[in-house]
Amino acid sequence: MRTKGWWLLLIMAFAPVLAANAYDVSGRIVYEAKGPIGAFKGENTAVSGALSWDPGQQAASGRVCVDLTAWDSGEPLRDKHTRSMFGTDVYPEACFELEGVRPAAAADAIVLEGRLTMHGVTLPLEIPGKLVQKPDGRLYFAGYFETRISDWGMKRPSMMGFKVRDLVKVWVYGEGVPR
Repeated sequence: MRTKGWWLLLIMAFAPVLAANAYDVSGRIVYEAKGPIGAFKGENTAVSGALSWDPGQQAASGRVCVDLTAWDSGEPLRDKHTRSMFGTDVYPEACFELEGVRPAAAADAIVLEGRLTMHGVTLPLEIPGKLVQKPDGRLYFAGYFETRISDWGMKRPSMMGFKVRDLVKVWVYGEGVPR
């Protein structure tokens, strides 16, 4: 009798951990910035990481990183300036530490909560978006946020003596594959 009680306590203690699902994460990041002669976009598919998701508890944690040397805007000189702005020789990646999720206004919307470290600066970041879990267990997330280059201690690139605007729009697309 005593042994059964101990096992029951052990199972109850680890139930939240057992209910969580582990995922390998890949994805795509798209930015849009405005310069002196119009807006431009860049894309980065060098996204990788891992997360734990417990849909019953609406709890998540993990780490997802982006290789900042891998931006592609279709213009090699612009991409060179982007790498220079990020200081990729010293700060080759940006990493988001997922600390939790909360429901958003729409039924299928959530807000990822965490901290983003980029260019040696760590700031809190919330990414509102939509999360879909497919029948095969894969998770898909699409979200959007805005940030300012100056918040990260970076210098805005310039073109023809005119600086790129400080505000940058960022779209996040991720896929989580069950381990």
